[in-house]
Amino acid sequence: MEENSFWFRLWALGASIVICCIASCTVISLDTRSKWDRAVTNGADPMVVSCALNLSGNDRTTDAIICNNLAQNRK
Repeated sequence: MEENSFWFRLWALGASIVICCIASCTVISLDTRSKWDRAVTNGADPMVVSCALNLSGNDRTTDAIICNNLAQNRK
């Protein structure tokens, strides 16, 4: 019986960690989306805002090229 209790608590701890990670990622995503919505509502270009907030979440080559082209055209 002690062994079952140990494994149950271990799995509960693991599940709690996973749930906390998912919740924090969701909150961060919603905050970023809220910033994007406010900027676009106030008249900003959606592509420029996406580049500024780095909504893609990674540094892919195509995203970097698009953002660099937008930056050069805005000068």
